[in-house]
Amino acid sequence: MQEPHNEVENSQRLDRELGGVSRFEVGWAIGSVAFFLIGTIFGWVLLPTALVFLLVIAVLLSRLVSAKKKFGLDSRVMFGRYREEIERSQQHWELVKRETSETIAAFSFMKDGVVVLSNDLKIELINPAARGLLSLDPDQKLVGRSFAEVIRLPKMTFRVQTALDSDKAQDFVVDVQNELVVRPVDVRIDRIVHHSSGGLVIGLRDVTEAQRVEAMRREFIANISHELKTPLAAIKGYAETVEDAMQDDPDAAFHFMGQIRMQCVRLETLVADMMRLARAQSGKKNFVFGAVSVEECIQEALLTNQPIADQKGIELQIPNPGEHRDEIAFADFDATVTIVNNLISNAVRYTPSGGTVVIELKRIDGFVKLIVRDNGVGISPSDQERIFERFYRVEKSRETIDGGTGIGLALVKNLVVTMAGEVRVASTSGNGAAFEVLLPLFDEALAMKDADLP
Repeated sequence: MQEPHNEVENSQRLDRELGGVSRFEVGWAIGSVAFFLIGTIFGWVLLPTALVFLLVIAVLLSRLVSAKKKFGLDSRVMFGRYREEIERSQQHWELVKRETSETIAAFSFMKDGVVVLSNDLKIELINPAARGLLSLDPDQKLVGRSFAEVIRLPKMTFRVQTALDSDKAQDFVVDVQNELVVRPVDVRIDRIVHHSSGGLVIGLRDVTEAQRVEAMRREFIANISHELKTPLAAIKGYAETVEDAMQDDPDAAFHFMGQIRMQCVRLETLVADMMRLARAQSGKKNFVFGAVSVEECIQEALLTNQPIADQKGIELQIPNPGEHRDEIAFADFDATVTIVNNLISNAVRYTPSGGTVVIELKRIDGFVKLIVRDNGVGISPSDQERIFERFYRVEKSRETIDGGTGIGLALVKNLVVTMAGEVRVASTSGNGAAFEVLLPLFDEALAMKDADLP
């Protein structure tokens, strides 16, 4: 902070020194010249006078040369400092340009939309995500144009003006129409506090998926409440009937006790399926991977489903039994049994009496392929998109007396995906359905690699 002051002092000192030369040495020179002329006129001795004259001239020239060198040195120091300041300013400017470029690049790659408006509501910045969310031409020049001219959404334009006039943040959802669908966009508008023009910043976020998940959550709560309420209401009604008929009609009481037991089993199955689904959704940490014979899993699942199939007169077919014992998958045994059991149970449930359910095994491109095919009611294309959702039923009018919990196929998908497999369905209404599951073939190297994973 003392440098400017020092430079002024140096300049003043230089002036004083130069001023001293002009008053003192020049005075001596003039006096010597006068003395020399007088001595010449009157015939005085010229040699001492000439020597004095030359001495004064030499001193004067020496002081002038010294002052010039000093002035040159101070100028070089001053200009060197100016050059350093200019270099520092250039470095600072380069840093600002680089940080600005990085900020703009970050805006460009953001998934959320950002729009910056000036105080007169002209667009100063808009990133590609905002263009997409607002269905704007990605190549159209928008900077400098009026927001109301570009964005033809009355609700949004009104909220922008409100935010500008009231200095209060605005939060709302606006539906943006594009060529295919209507997209719900969450919008937040707020003042830019540290901005020279006192403008606005608009944040945009696509909430389509969030709304879909919220709708699924509400539907799940409604469905699980219904699924639990139905057997509980039945149990309560049967228990009251048993209480009334216990002495007067023991046979009726025995029958209703059987119904109570059946509804209790249904509740137990529902809770067990929900626990299995939670286990499947928790990831690999609850799985024990190893070599699993899928044919062995099929045989175990048949023990559960064969009695039900016999009651309905449904034939369970396994082409060439025992031929696929070498089809070993890298999977969890209990999870694989659950997958096979749910697919066979689902096929038997929706196949009419006298129908057929076929279970096949194949090897294809490093996977064991399980196919469960029935000739039941089939599944329409629109239902196939949601068939693996929890509690979704193809036939809404179907009574839940068939014993299904609505979780089976959702459980199958989660288990298969957790074991790095794939599940798909092929069907048309009235022509049965074929569910296919692909599980990775067992490989010792793959098993060792997976065992090393945390």
